[in-house]
Amino acid sequence: MRIILSGGGTGGHIYPAIAIAEALKKIDEKNEILFIGAKGKLEEKIVPEYGYEIKTISISGFSRKNLLMNVSLPYKLLKSIYDCRKYILGFKPDIVVGTGGYVCFPVLKSAQRLKIKNIIQEGNAFPGKTVKALSVKANKVIINFNDSEKYFVRKDNLVRISHPIRMNLNLSSKSEALKSFGFDEKNKTIFIFGGSQGARGINEVILNNLEKLTEFNLLWQTGKYDFQSIKEKVIGKSNIRIFDFIQDIAKCYSASDLVISRSGVTTIMELAALRIPAILVPYPFATENHQEFNARCLEIENAGKMILQNELKDKLIRTIQNIIYNNSELEDMKRNLEKFSDRDAAVKIANLIYETVN
Repeated sequence: MRIILSGGGTGGHIYPAIAIAEALKKIDEKNEILFIGAKGKLEEKIVPEYGYEIKTISISGFSRKNLLMNVSLPYKLLKSIYDCRKYILGFKPDIVVGTGGYVCFPVLKSAQRLKIKNIIQEGNAFPGKTVKALSVKANKVIINFNDSEKYFVRKDNLVRISHPIRMNLNLSSKSEALKSFGFDEKNKTIFIFGGSQGARGINEVILNNLEKLTEFNLLWQTGKYDFQSIKEKVIGKSNIRIFDFIQDIAKCYSASDLVISRSGVTTIMELAALRIPAILVPYPFATENHQEFNARCLEIENAGKMILQNELKDKLIRTIQNIIYNNSELEDMKRNLEKFSDRDAAVKIANLIYETVN
């Protein structure tokens, strides 16, 4: 088959698409796959690292912070649809699959206008406007949470499959992982990250409370924007390892007793699959507040703890101290995380792709 995959802007949209690509290649290595992503965004770097070809379009999302930036949006959208149509006609795919992000709209819209079979995969509990707009003419819409069904006008094309994670994402020896970072194995380890972009709200609170965290090993993905300033402030602290971006996230997960992170759906599903307890801090400016919906789904099942960003200063350190040494609480969270995970999700989606084409 020939398949176009599209999803971008953040790792939360890119890595599910890569997981689906890996599953399609595992079924038949002759399958030809083309990615379409946004120019200058993370997918332009990550996708080629996994060995896949990517075409890019000049598109951006709607800016809520700076409305003047939206002036050129109509032109960008029309140009992107034109470029997507050109890529689709050139590649001649059997099917087009979108995993979310604003880049998906021109890709899927072009496919629908060209009468090419298409599938949308929505991992978030609360689907975004792009997904809802495209869902009406999609052959299939894959949802991750049962609660998402009520947000769609059309119900007959909905399919429930867990959000896919990369097939090569597995835990290794905790001892070996700790040794690779030069950490004391006697100490509990906290992995702090805010997704692929970092999280300034989390970074600031951690930075301001380092003296209360000296008993822990800290693995800290700061994001590229905060990396240099934080690096200068933690030089010489033997319990801290900082990174701007982590490619081998499995090693960090393997070393961790507790994660502090945003609640993008890919992060949540990776934590669920690997059964790693987490304190989830929803990004407050996420589209339609979908990260809070995601985090609440886990908190209701006691599969994670949620702290809103405006509560971080008062609650974060206390919450860490309350749960990191509470083994029964941590084990309960691990058991409950299993309800959300499905390591075969990418393969199930690949099989659905085959069924839809045939």
